[in-house]
Parts: sequence; structure tokens; C-alpha cells
Amino acid sequence: MNAGMGWAAAQVGYCSNVHPTRDLAGLRSSIEQHFQGVRTLRGLNEQDSGLWISALAAAQLQQKSARLEFLSLLQRSGLRLTSLNGFPYGQFHDGAVKAEVYLPSWAEPKRLAYSLNLAQILAQALPPDCHQGVISSVPLGYAASWNPTLQQRAEYQLRQLTASLARLHLNTGKKIVFCLEMEPDCVLESTDQAIAFFRRWQTIDPHHEHLALCFDVCHQAVMFEDCYQSLDRLRQARVPIGKIQLSNALICRLPPQDDNRREHILKTLGEFAETTYLHQVKARDARDRLLAWADLPAALDDCAKSPGQYPELRIHFHIPLFSEHLLLPELSGSQLALSQTFDFLAGHGDFRPVLEVETYSWGVLPAQLRPTTEYAQLQGISAELHWVEDQLRQRQLLQPQAQ
Repeated sequence: MNAGMGWAAAQVGYCSNVHPTRDLAGLRSSIEQHFQGVRTLRGLNEQDSGLWISALAAAQLQQKSARLEFLSLLQRSGLRLTSLNGFPYGQFHDGAVKAEVYLPSWAEPKRLAYSLNLAQILAQALPPDCHQGVISSVPLGYAASWNPTLQQRAEYQLRQLTASLARLHLNTGKKIVFCLEMEPDCVLESTDQAIAFFRRWQTIDPHHEHLALCFDVCHQAVMFEDCYQSLDRLRQARVPIGKIQLSNALICRLPPQDDNRREHILKTLGEFAETTYLHQVKARDARDRLLAWADLPAALDDCAKSPGQYPELRIHFHIPLFSEHLLLPELSGSQLALSQTFDFLAGHGDFRPVLEVETYSWGVLPAQLRPTTEYAQLQGISAELHWVEDQLRQRQLLQPQAQ
């Protein structure tokens, strides 16, 4: 494959939801400190980025003066804004976020208003040579609290969204596509559900080209999906994918016969059971059925009560991409899923989504793995991006850097 068909290093960015930002002032500060720090560590003059802009900051950026100042900051910082993360609405690092990260759902007007604000920002911020921007969003809502009425409301609001995006495209020449991000325990969590949704959506929405999928590698690994096969099935079903979030799930393998070792593994795994985020857990039973726990503590309890019943756990915990093992040999990453994803990209030269590293959980890793300084965290993010470059280079997908 011709390397020119791949990605330049500057096109491989990371999602800024790893950095706490409360409002527009915090967002500006994060760009100046964190983004520029990572870009400098990578030796790049400019870099694509998927910023997370909170609802408060997005509302503040609707003021013309604030928007112009923001656009100037992007240019000064070498930040090419080609993608946004529109998933978390408000606080994403303070207190127990847990299932509140899915609120407001797509059934609530606040989600639509926030999304339209983001679309206005991205349409104006897109670089001149970029005619399409993508924004990842909630996969409708959290399945445990979902019902047909909420589904109907969500679809009504999504139709309002795509109609607005079509008008925006007509007026500005910039196409903005919202990408629903499959996630464990959400309304859309599996490839089957995504295919069913988009097949129906493409028949009922005249502006369906403004709605696509965000494929998060960690999430589909947790679902025990083969990412190559999943991407291939989505392609065959003509489900558009606007963004791939490169992320690494935590996998725990439990020996069925060694009680002492199993207890030690579960105790070590318990260090990942932190209080900020949901860490959904999936396992396979003897009949190959998918079992689920809403959060890691519940899975740990069941594993302790039923020794040997769950030989492998898949945990929704975004660990650094380069991590093969963490603390114990039995605790590993889902790098096989990442390899499957890169292999799919190498085999399909006409498929070029936005690639974005999304390891937002650096700050809640167990103490032994957690960066001790802000600069060390930036070094870790930079190391992840270099790791992605290496994966692309091995598959002749990394374009040579211009001198």
C-alpha cells in the first residue's frame, strides 16, 4: 500500500477529555499547557486534535468575540481542530461521574442544544483544507433507564440535529457529522445493534449522511468482539464510521484451579475499582453467553463468591495504549483488538476515519501506574501517540513527515 494513502503524524491526535476543564478559561489554559506540551514533545509544528468542549464552554463560545479569540488561539497553538468529543456534557473529572456521563441523553433537549453549539464551533474552526469535521456523541443513552418513549424522543431530536447540520453545510460548505459512540451497557453497545439502528435510520432520515458511528476499540474489546470482523461487518452493512477512538481495555484472566493465585489477582484488580468512572465488566459463561456487571466492584464480588466460574473478565478501563501487562501477568491490555483495527485500516485503502487516542483515565490509574506530575502525564500521552505512529509505520500507513 502506498504510504501516501495513510496518515501523517500530525493527523494522529488525542482527545482532550483527559484534561479537566470546567469552562472556556480552563479550555484555553489546557490548550496552552497540555496540547502544546504534547505537540512539542512529538516535535510537530501543528497537530490535529479532538477537543472536549464542555456545555458551559460551548455556550460561552457562541459569543462572537469569544469565538474569534478562540480561533486565534488555535492558530497560535498549532492546533488543527478537525474533531470534537461531544460525549460528556459537564464535569468529567470531579466527583463520581459514573452513569451521569450519559446525561443528558439524546431524548433530552439539552443534548440537542449542546450538540448544535459544538457544530457551530467546529464548522468555523475547521482548517481551510478540511471540509468535514466529526463530533462523537452519546449512543442515545444508558440502556438500564431506556424505554420506547425515550427512543422516540431521541430519534426526533436526532432528525432535528441532522436537518440543522444539512443547513449548516449548505450555508458554510463545511460538513459536520455526528458519530454515535457504541459503549458497553448503552442503547448501542454491539455491532449488531449499530447495524440495526443505521439500517433503519437510513430509511427514515433524509439527512442521514450527517449521522455516523464512532468506533471505540476498548469498548468493542470489552464486548468480546473481533474488531477486524466488526469493522468489516459495519462496512458491508454500509454503516458510516467517522471516527475511531484508539483505546486499550483491561483484561483479567483468572486461573480456575489455583485459589491463592486467583485471590491475589482479584485483590490486585481491585486497585482499578476507583470511584470516578463506570468500569463495566463483561465475561463469557460456559455456553459462550455474554455476562455483564454494571461496575467493577460487583464483578469482583461475584468472582470471589464463584471461584473458577469466570476465567476471563473484560473491563471498561482505558489503560495506556502501549500497556501489555499491568502489575501482574494475568492483567493485560486488549492490544490484539488494536492490532485488528490497524490491520483493517491497512486492508481498506478507501477507509480513512479520524484516528484519535482516548485514554482519559491516566489520573485514576492505580498509584503504581499513575503519573506523578503533569509533565509525566504529557510524556505518557506523547508515548501513546508515538506507539500509534509505530503501528501505522509497520503497516505502511504513516506518511513521511515533511521537512
